[in-house]
Amino acid sequence: MAIRLAVLVLLLALVGACTTPRGIRLDTGSGAPVRILPPSSNKSVEVDAEAFEEALTQWVLEIPLPLRSSRQQWLVHASYPGRTQDLRWQNLMRKSFGGICGAGQRSGNCLSLLDDVAGLSEEDKLGVALGLSLAPLKESISKAVEDTLAPQLFYTIIATGLITWAVLAANPEPVFTKAAAVISALLLIYLGVETFLTVVDASRELKRASDRATTSGELGEAGRLFANRVGPEVARVFVLAVTVVVSHGLTGGATSLAGQLQKMPAFPEASLVGASQVGLELVNVGQVGAVAVAGRSVVICLPSTAIAMVARNATLGSSTVGIRSWGSFSGLKRALGSAEEGKQWHHVVEQTPGNVGRFGPESIHNSENVIQLEQGLHKRLSGFYSSIQQEITGSRSLTVRQWLSTQSYGSQRDFGLQAIEKVQKRIWGVWR
Repeated sequence: MAIRLAVLVLLLALVGACTTPRGIRLDTGSGAPVRILPPSSNKSVEVDAEAFEEALTQWVLEIPLPLRSSRQQWLVHASYPGRTQDLRWQNLMRKSFGGICGAGQRSGNCLSLLDDVAGLSEEDKLGVALGLSLAPLKESISKAVEDTLAPQLFYTIIATGLITWAVLAANPEPVFTKAAAVISALLLIYLGVETFLTVVDASRELKRASDRATTSGELGEAGRLFANRVGPEVARVFVLAVTVVVSHGLTGGATSLAGQLQKMPAFPEASLVGASQVGLELVNVGQVGAVAVAGRSVVICLPSTAIAMVARNATLGSSTVGIRSWGSFSGLKRALGSAEEGKQWHHVVEQTPGNVGRFGPESIHNSENVIQLEQGLHKRLSGFYSSIQQEITGSRSLTVRQWLSTQSYGSQRDFGLQAIEKVQKRIWGVWR
């Protein structure tokens, strides 16, 4: 990892040495980075209030939420109040979620305008300001956690993750690692590069404003400006990204996290957008080792196996990658031409009548779902889908294709990508 980070730092120096357009660089630590220039439209995945509450409720009620404190090497759990040395900071977070007290109202559940915050640490002040910025989401968060034993403690745990990320983002050229890198990858997929960079800029402004603040009112104003800059839609994604990363999914590694990510709102759409605009499959964000920002460029450090096929098939260094879709396979072939010599076009999510009817032709016949494969591999894949594989499907009568046809788009896509890899390595196949 030290070598990978050294490569990342060197790459940042090279990126910063000249003016470059906004974009993504996928660095695997070997070979030239894959450069992706997202479409100028900066497509984002919408998460409305209802979807936000549903996803958050599911995680809160079904999954334990551990989080390693940035101050002590111990885990805070929603099931117990934590240690006494951190109660003061937790109390500040609870009060900030309650907002600023009205005139003459002094309460343990809100920040008093009479309180002097000059004695707070910079991290405490940033946390209070960030907590106050989430006021527009207060009702939705409250609905999601109303059936828990300690709603305010849940908020404290999530706020801790938000603060940790925001502190890193406030650096001149931030480098996010470990959990913060995974959060960054999720933000990039759901928000797009331009909006992600806006959140980074807003975090810097929030940090500067909260550092200068000497009263609760000034912290409240800093939080309000941050909220206005990012908007409630971005804030929802921010809270969900932190929640899923600090949930049980991360403690089980990248595989466990991938399972939890399928509960994210608009998962199929986010998978497509992530592959085309970021070059990263949504289910693979747990493999991201580091994310760095240099100017208007974002560098993602990850294994080559986690890079989306649409990015691997792109021309290095100059390609503009984006999803193009057509109403039929013949329309796609007219636009893209025949596959290269010795290769054939392959649909990751198959172009069966059932899939076209359920998901729409544009979801099937597009530049992210249709890729080129060697003829021999394509033939073996077709034979595999037409065969009965009880050890994989659990069925003695259904073919792989029939078994797969009833599943969601995201599940079919994940299986399709896995099938390509395992059939290519002859782990799966038809043996006669």
